[in-house]
Amino acid sequence: MNIKSLTGLAAVSFLLACQSDFYQIDGYAKDFKNGDTICLISDNSPAIIRQQTIVENGKFYFSGHTDAIRFCTVYVKHEPASKASLFLEPGHVAVELHPYPALSRVSGTRINNTWQQLADSVEMLSKGIFEIMHHPAISAAEQAEHARTVDSLHRRMSDCILNTAQRNRDNPLGRYIEDHYKAPEFK
Repeated sequence: MNIKSLTGLAAVSFLLACQSDFYQIDGYAKDFKNGDTICLISDNSPAIIRQQTIVENGKFYFSGHTDAIRFCTVYVKHEPASKASLFLEPGHVAVELHPYPALSRVSGTRINNTWQQLADSVEMLSKGIFEIMHHPAISAAEQAEHARTVDSLHRRMSDCILNTAQRNRDNPLGRYIEDHYKAPEFK
């Protein structure tokens, strides 16, 4: 390519990035093979693939325009459990896609950064619950202590989700949580 072509390509890329409805997803999928298909679906129509691309040298890309912030999922076509949930919104979003059961990650925009922080908190608290469940109580006292600890972790998890919804009530993340999370009734 000559200098004029590169300059023109850079200018077009810059103009597209400056548009208020332009999004770009930079994906990292180092554990997947070249040619693996990556799909992007929207939460409101999961049967319809919004976009698809392939992994090349451990990376994949999506870009386009969106008229609204939407909750979406990126997944490996032949391995749908290997996925990442994200909010498709204008700007750059990074996705680290890992094979299931490893957790994938998202970042790059304020909403997606907050979404990932919530996912990290829920995962940490869930690990505490699973740890207790994998070590059966030997006595009634130990069983009661396990029940109190699980209840406490469960309450903290619920509080974390509800607090995130409250702090984000003015944006799509908060509305998504309010629409999809039903807080448990603790005794």
